Amino acid sequence: MIDDEKAENKNVILEGRNEEESVDDVKNLINCLKRTGWFFKIYWKIIFALFWALFLLPLPLIYNYLEARFAYVVLLMSGYWISNCFPMVVTSLIPVVLFPALGILNTADTCACYMNDTIMVFVGSVILAIAIEHSNLHLRIVLGFLKATGCTHAKLLGGLCTITTLISMWVSNTATTAMMVPIIFAVLRELEQAKLSTMFETKQVDSERPDVPLEIRPTKITKAYLLAVAYCSTFGGTGTFVGTGTNLTFKGIYEIIFPEAEEIGFIDWMIASFPQMVINSFFTWLYLRVTYMGYLRPHSKDTQTAAIGREGEAVINYIMRQKYKNLGPLTFHEIGVATLFLLCAFLRIFRKSSFFYGWSRVITNVDVGDSVPGIFVCILMFFIPKDPNFIYCCSQDPVKRPKKSSEGLITWKMIGTKMPWSMIFLFGGGFAISKGSVASCMAKRFSDALVPLRYLPPVVILVIVCLFEGIITEFTSNIAVANITLPAIAQMCVAMEMHPMYLMIPATLMCSFSFRSSVGTPPNAIISVAGYIPPGWLIASGCVPAIYSLIVEIISFLTWGTFIFGIKDFPIWAMRVPMENNTNVC
Repeated sequence: MIDDEKAENKNVILEGRNEEESVDDVKNLINCLKRTGWFFKIYWKIIFALFWALFLLPLPLIYNYLEARFAYVVLLMSGYWISNCFPMVVTSLIPVVLFPALGILNTADTCACYMNDTIMVFVGSVILAIAIEHSNLHLRIVLGFLKATGCTHAKLLGGLCTITTLISMWVSNTATTAMMVPIIFAVLRELEQAKLSTMFETKQVDSERPDVPLEIRPTKITKAYLLAVAYCSTFGGTGTFVGTGTNLTFKGIYEIIFPEAEEIGFIDWMIASFPQMVINSFFTWLYLRVTYMGYLRPHSKDTQTAAIGREGEAVINYIMRQKYKNLGPLTFHEIGVATLFLLCAFLRIFRKSSFFYGWSRVITNVDVGDSVPGIFVCILMFFIPKDPNFIYCCSQDPVKRPKKSSEGLITWKMIGTKMPWSMIFLFGGGFAISKGSVASCMAKRFSDALVPLRYLPPVVILVIVCLFEGIITEFTSNIAVANITLPAIAQMCVAMEMHPMYLMIPATLMCSFSFRSSVGTPPNAIISVAGYIPPGWLIASGCVPAIYSLIVEIISFLTWGTFIFGIKDFPIWAMRVPMENNTNVC
């Protein structure tokens, strides 16, 4: 009996130990999984980068063709761009290493993609925009325009949409949005102090936990102004080549894939894109008035909130006049920058066009690119002084005599600080992909694979392409989307025997039309942070402009755009896919 009891006790003890060991094993497993999850959470970017490169590696190893090697590089860059595991500028430099190493392009041709006429157009335009900001000329233009439009919410919103659109044609949409937001807040803050309006509303997220911070949300009036700036700066950027990076991306890719095509003039693009830009901006004003200011709903609460009365109009009028007065008299700095801006615009518009004989054809037989006016004006900025105090050098009054020379309209230090250098490499990466697609024969292979598409109605393909571009640009950078998709769309046009511009230009513009996320374009990110706009609100508000911009773009291009560019017939040069040094036989 005693032995049996000892045996039972021993079994109980062993079972207890086993249970404790099992519990410990489970705890250890849970801790191990937690540590593993934490490790992947911290290092997921480098893990994905290595995994993606190794996952695609069998493609060039099994299929030892130029097309397979090129596809490996493009897929690798696409994965890195979409996931953002590396900075986009780093991903853009991959062709400099892999194209020569895989025999796709030599180093000289690859590096030439990173500095060409299109990129110099971008450089010149950014420098000019920096000079405008440095001189405060943009504030004088904006405040002067808004002061003249009127002081009701409806008029002020209309003026805001108009001036934002016009400025964004020449200055980046990011800089335009960042400039307009403080002006909006200044107006709304004064109305709030006069108890005529409210900028933000606060509410308790959890009533049972008063220690939780209050949730701040913008009122409908605030939201209308912020969305107007973001949307109209996007629409305005499509009006010129220099308005947004996707337009310049298209220009570079188009000229690389189709070198025999006639160059698209600055004025041609401007005339073709201007109607859709104006219509979209008008619809934005109308949409925001109806949705957030009670237009067409006279008895709604939104209408009562937007009706600020004579007192509110007087407050807005006073703010605009006071802010404009604070700028002081027009300075020589502003006059000089404004003159050079107009000179640059004049030289670009009248350089070359299918409508008239441009000045470039008068002065030389050599092709003069769009970068010439921009860089010329930038050089002049270093010649022209910011302050013309040199005229008092011989003054009899010692006080007026300058003690040191004045700096130019812009300084290199300011350029070095504010120039988005990463954009240059991002453009170059896209241009390298375009040139590599031709040199590796991938362009021809892709075109041959799309031959059945020629039997489909071109309008159907146009709608599908625009819809696809409008959706995908919400999830990643619009320039990255353009770099990835435009070379493929160009070959799609060749396969369907239609003019390449027929699909490429609408696709380019749709790459810019990102309204539902803060990832697709910087203006959305700026207003969502400054105005405390949650992602759900941004998505809901952006669905409507995403729809009407798609419809307007398709109708506008099929009518006005095709007429301006004359792209009804399939050009012969589109069939001549150039070979790299005529050595690769596709």
